[in-house]
Amino acid sequence: MYEARKICNYLIARYGERSSDLTNARMNKLLYYIHGWSLTSRPQGLVRNHFFAWKFGPIVRPVYDAFKSHGENRITALANYLDYATGQMTTIAYDDIAADDADLISRVFENYAKYTTGQLIEMSHQSGGPWDVVYSAWVKDNRLSTRIPNDLIRGYFLQKAGGQVRH
Repeated sequence: MYEARKICNYLIARYGERSSDLTNARMNKLLYYIHGWSLTSRPQGLVRNHFFAWKFGPIVRPVYDAFKSHGENRITALANYLDYATGQMTTIAYDDIAADDADLISRVFENYAKYTTGQLIEMSHQSGGPWDVVYSAWVKDNRLSTRIPNDLIRGYFLQKAGGQVRH
């Protein structure tokens, strides 16, 4: 499992120059699909962080926060963290992602990159899908958490895969 911003930095480094529309919203949706498909073959998936059901779809809060300064524009810089030992902002390394994990990340990214951000949002809002279940419950009772459980995501993606664990 990886911290979500590590995967984002991998995507920015690999596809950022070719993808003029790699925005914060788009990054979060692509990350959701990467994690969802990874849950069909890995017990914990690839993303260590939790996804939350926000109005425009599944979001990982640290990813949103890392790139919110870009607004709706293309992400042009890698995600950083504050290194408390040095007091400096440090780029989150992505070169230690295992080759098989990088392959899965790239395959899912390339499969979903053909969709517009609007289409990705619409797809993530599918009736009965993980976002819809959690967001609809929250709308009825906003005391509930908007965290989307991995088991809900896994079940949805396994159903999309025809109930088969993918390798």
